Amino acid sequence: MKKIAIILSIFAATTMILSSCAKYEEGPSFTLLTKKARIVGTWTLTEVTINGTVEDLEGMIIKSTLEKDGTGSMAMTWAGFTFTSDLEWEFDEEKEHLRTRTKDVDETEFGDWEEGEIIRLTNSEFWVRTIETENSVTVTTITKMTKE
Repeated sequence: MKKIAIILSIFAATTMILSSCAKYEEGPSFTLLTKKARIVGTWTLTEVTINGTVEDLEGMIIKSTLEKDGTGSMAMTWAGFTFTSDLEWEFDEEKEHLRTRTKDVDETEFGDWEEGEIIRLTNSEFWVRTIETENSVTVTTITKMTKE
């Protein structure tokens, strides 16, 4: 009986420690892959929620490819046309936010950094929340992507 109590105590302590390791609001609570290893790859936009309402993407396909060196590309296909752009990406110091910027229309230099709070980052799912306030109106957007 004493052995069972010890095993249960160790299991309970391990569970509490691992559950407190969650970096992101929606998980995962534990992973052996680094954040960089999870984020590198090609991601397809699957859902956009604005102020709690899921938006209809109406046949729009957006894919972003993130490379290990902080570069990548984005392609948007809609109505039979595909637009592509180079991009740069980086984590903030705590790896809680992702910053991206794409090349301007003239393709000569990158635009301003845009930042989103990472709320889920697994090897197959990536969710980002942005909150913007303009003219006293706050817009919260949650973007969900899946890895190819």
